[in-house]
Amino acid sequence: MSSSSLLASLAAAIQGFSSPTFSSKGRVPIAKSNFTESAFESGLASRLDQLKSTDEKGYLCIEWLCQAMEMVLSTHSSAEVFVQDLQLAVANGDGRWINSYLDNTIKLLDTCIILKAAIAEIKSYCGHLTVALRAVEKDSIGEIQLRRCSKALKNCMDALKRKDDSVNHLGQRRSKLENCSSMLRRMGERLNTENACKGDLFMAMYAAQVITIFVCGLLSSALSFKPRRSLSSICVGGQSSWCFSLSSLQQRVKEQVEKKKSRDSNALLEELDMADIVVRHFHSIVEKGLRGKVYSDKGAQVLKVKEGAKILQNLLLDLLQGIPTLESHVENIYRNLLRSRMVFLDMGLCSQ
Repeated sequence: MSSSSLLASLAAAIQGFSSPTFSSKGRVPIAKSNFTESAFESGLASRLDQLKSTDEKGYLCIEWLCQAMEMVLSTHSSAEVFVQDLQLAVANGDGRWINSYLDNTIKLLDTCIILKAAIAEIKSYCGHLTVALRAVEKDSIGEIQLRRCSKALKNCMDALKRKDDSVNHLGQRRSKLENCSSMLRRMGERLNTENACKGDLFMAMYAAQVITIFVCGLLSSALSFKPRRSLSSICVGGQSSWCFSLSSLQQRVKEQVEKKKSRDSNALLEELDMADIVVRHFHSIVEKGLRGKVYSDKGAQVLKVKEGAKILQNLLLDLLQGIPTLESHVENIYRNLLRSRMVFLDMGLCSQ
């Protein structure tokens, strides 16, 4: 179900606040949703298991990350069936959880903005790579073409390095994505503690936020340049099937992240990591061509340039096809969070 349909359903539920049913003069019986809760939990567990069933090498590719974001959106959509129960709880004076939800939503919205900025940097990387390849696409390659290509490749490598570093209270330089990962880690820890006091009624909202934090944290690491810290895991409470599925998935993803870091990869995102490796190798080939003063297309060095450019072209195509989809999914999560925040802001006002 789309985020727009979720908004429509939530908005329709909110309209009921003007009804006498939600009068503050007496307590309103809470609706029973045991069957619905069971269906929600089993559905979420199934989606998590589907993500876990992929080839372990694919956990950090664009396609898999997009599937993970689709799971976030479907989880929020599935949680809409609990809106009426939450309305009734608010009408009965149990609205303390709303402030925590709204606070977390603001942080997740900020996270999405940072993720979109990181994706913009990758698009800039692709732009420099396009310039490099165009410089050597003609049959005849001279010094001007090689120098133009070399400069663009150098810009590619520089583009991966974050320009938005900030200094924390310990004097350490950290990128916004690293700060974002730390914030999400703290959110997950606090959310797990708060959940113990809420009960089953709030399970769906708890699950939706946990899943969102997990996926956003994974994206923050995947889009980082040489992330220094290990991928954080959310220790979910409860004995629900989705909790076990999430814990298992987190462990598998974390193992792949550590393998990539042990290979000294500059980027965790699979397509970007492969492109970065080839760019660095291709740059050395171009530099050798310049040092050898090879300007004829008959030279062996020029042939190597052509072969390297062909490989790089295929990797660029993978990025150009995948990045817009990745960006679109992040935008959809952002809009979904914004719309749900507006709905729950209204719900919080009605509880006062």
